[in-house]
Amino acid sequence: MAVIRAGLITLFILAIPIALIATNIRVAVSEQRVYDYSVKHYDAAAISNIPESELLRANGEIHRYLTAAEEAPLAIAVTNSRGASGPLFTAKETAHMADVRDLVQMLFSGQVISVAAVLTLAVLLLVVAGPRTLAIAAFGGAFLTGGILALAGIAFATGFDSAWTQFHVVVFSNDLWELDPSRDHLIQMFPEAFWRDITALIVFATLLEASLVAGAASAYLVLTGRERRRPVLWPGLATAGAARRTHPRAGIPRPGHYYR
Repeated sequence: MAVIRAGLITLFILAIPIALIATNIRVAVSEQRVYDYSVKHYDAAAISNIPESELLRANGEIHRYLTAAEEAPLAIAVTNSRGASGPLFTAKETAHMADVRDLVQMLFSGQVISVAAVLTLAVLLLVVAGPRTLAIAAFGGAFLTGGILALAGIAFATGFDSAWTQFHVVVFSNDLWELDPSRDHLIQMFPEAFWRDITALIVFATLLEASLVAGAASAYLVLTGRERRRPVLWPGLATAGAARRTHPRAGIPRPGHYYR
């Protein structure tokens, strides 16, 4: 039983950062305003010579392409500022978007599995080890999440360009992600500065959530600890009181009892 309890605690602690990070990334990918923020904030219309309205319409198609359960070909046609119509992305960009979609769908599946694992392990810990052990494990998971994000934050703060490049090298098995900002619309719509902003937002949101988990777990441990350590000044008082309630004392005889 001790081995099972230790295994459940370890898995629960490891699952918490995965679930939090994956959930926040999924929220960002699923939010249309994230895509539109990049186009509006980084002057994608001026850089690409494509009207903003056309880029925002294209964002809707990109959003559906990445998040839809059923895969459909990505073929977006736009009209540029000179009135000429044509495809938004080149064949290389379209192929890279297919790789991105595969990564997004894998992330979505992993997010569902990690959240389900956290909930299942929480129930098992509650049954096997009790609520205090669950709270301690939750605090450990939140602390691990903070440590992981701190290391990632240091890496991105000291060299975001190199860290972002290394991320692509590790995640993708080809070089389709190496785009030219002077002519490729995909990187014009979503420049590196945008990814720096969205990464910082995800890190901040995850740290906030981990802090809430740690705070709730700590509060529970402190409150239940005080209850367990509450001093008893007269240890026999409660027992004596219960005995009196169970066996009431006989009444004091009155003088009238002796005279008829």
